Formats: sequence, structure tokens, C-alpha cells
Amino acid sequence: MKRAIILIAAVMFTLSGLCAAPKFSLSLAAGLQWPADSNYKEAYGQSVFLPELKAGYFLTPSIYLWAGYGRAAAKGKTVVLELDSKSSQNYLQAGAGYEGLLSGKLGFRAELGLADVLYREEALEETVSGSAIGLVLSGSLTYSLSEMFFLLADAGYLYAKKTINAVEVKMGGLRAGFGAGLNF
Repeated sequence: MKRAIILIAAVMFTLSGLCAAPKFSLSLAAGLQWPADSNYKEAYGQSVFLPELKAGYFLTPSIYLWAGYGRAAAKGKTVVLELDSKSSQNYLQAGAGYEGLLSGKLGFRAELGLADVLYREEALEETVSGSAIGLVLSGSLTYSLSEMFFLLADAGYLYAKKTINAVEVKMGGLRAGFGAGLNF
């Protein structure tokens, strides 16, 4: 996670040197993800905790580029033998978004991007890890507390799939959460 934060900060710092008056956005959200894969749900539960950090750079007052990091991790039991297992999915995401106003303080954001899902699962004394590329679609309602601070309610879907040991595995899933952010 530290590397992802440093990478996001470095990209934003580099972009700030290219423009005279940049506008940045930084948000931290926490919520739940409902996994797309039914076998994952059986082993780890119907939902997992998902914290996310996101940074954005506005190209115009409404259009922005964003990059983010999220992590879903869970402990569970293997389906047949009931042995301990654990799983993690780290999401490195980037894309473009649109921000608009619904009223004076209430706004919305719509985002589309790509995600690199870095997965790792430990079960039956074996570790499987790798990565898969997927798509991210999300929307947020924002409430402006001031010119600098805002609250958000976010919902979206991340989908990636990969064949692992002759089994097609779906990663990501439906997600929703709440957070706070700042514009500077």
C-alpha cells in the first residue's frame, strides 16, 4: 500500500509541474465488496471490507484523470475440508471521470477505468498468486462541506477474470462505501 501511495503522489506531483493552476482531489473511502465469484463467497463470506484511496487531477472543471488503490482481504475455511485459508486482492486502478453538480452542495462523479488485480490465496498448504486486468465502473454522490472538503457515497463494480489451475476465477465484484476527501 505504501508503494501505491508513493506512486500516486509522484504522478500527481509530476502533473502539477505541467500546468500552472492544477486542481487535485484526494479521497479515502471504506465500504464492502460483494465478491463476483461464488466459490470465493462460499469460502470467505458474502462480503469483505474494502478500504480505498483515490487521487484525481482535473483537466477541466468537470473532467479528471484518477488513480486509486484498494485492498480486500479475508480469512475463511476451504469448502470441503474446512481448513483455514486466507485471500487478498489488491486493486491498482486508473481511469477518467466526470464531475457535475446536482445542486449547490450536492454533486456526482462518474468514473470508468482499468484495474490491475493482484491476488494471493493461501489454502491447503499451497499459495497461488498473480494478477489479472479488469474494468472498473463507479459512481459517487458528493456533498461539499466547504470549497476544500467533501463527503462521498460511492458504488461501483470491478470485474476481472483469470483461469487458474484450469478453473475460471472472477475477481472484484459489486462494491459500495462512504468516505471523505479534499480538493486542492
